[in-house]
Amino acid sequence: MAEREGVARLTRVAKVAPPTDSTGMMPPIRQAPPAPGSPSRQPPTPPRSAIEAPTGVAKLTPRSAAAEAAARELRQVMGRFATGVTVVTTTHRDTIHGMTANAFLSVSLRPPLVLVSLGRCRMSEMLPRTGRYGVSVLASDQEHFAAHFAGQKVSPVDPSFVWEKDLPLLDGALAHVGCRVVDVHTAGDHVLWIGEVEYLSHREAEPLLFYTGRFGTLREVSDRAAQQSR
Repeated sequence: MAEREGVARLTRVAKVAPPTDSTGMMPPIRQAPPAPGSPSRQPPTPPRSAIEAPTGVAKLTPRSAAAEAAARELRQVMGRFATGVTVVTTTHRDTIHGMTANAFLSVSLRPPLVLVSLGRCRMSEMLPRTGRYGVSVLASDQEHFAAHFAGQKVSPVDPSFVWEKDLPLLDGALAHVGCRVVDVHTAGDHVLWIGEVEYLSHREAEPLLFYTGRFGTLREVSDRAAQQSR
């Protein structure tokens, strides 16, 4: 994950047969044009709550030396904020899609809201179509899955999933959160996908952490920090 801010490489992992009563799918993004000769009709106005595909996500300002230096400094500073590691999943057309992300946080307790911040990636293209996502918080013995879903190295163990509320969640994770997308905000070169929590579960174990561009356990992160401070 070093030098991969946002950890947003997408891996297509498996074709499955999802439950047939899936709910929460989003309205079509586009409608087919009317047939020649048929009376033209204005498409119905979608409700305000409908989630549309974000536009302008990748409108980056021209890169200058000063801007690049500032971005590197921000990456180094924010890398000192140790976080957990998650795998975000969704399913579309009988295929599970997943990606590693550490930009995940709780937004509200009442109502229960969380968000995941995604850069320019396939997952940001998938969510307007599926309207739902799952978050699996990784345990310390799941580092191989973190690298796998970040597109760094194929895991020696095939990922397996459990299904809750029609969402695939990585088996063996510390915690599971199932969400329905309720709001989307473009923020610079990322998009904030706010989800209302529909499912929760957790277990006790040691978490996997991400610190200064690397994965590690609590002890490994502590030892590295001590070495860097000498």
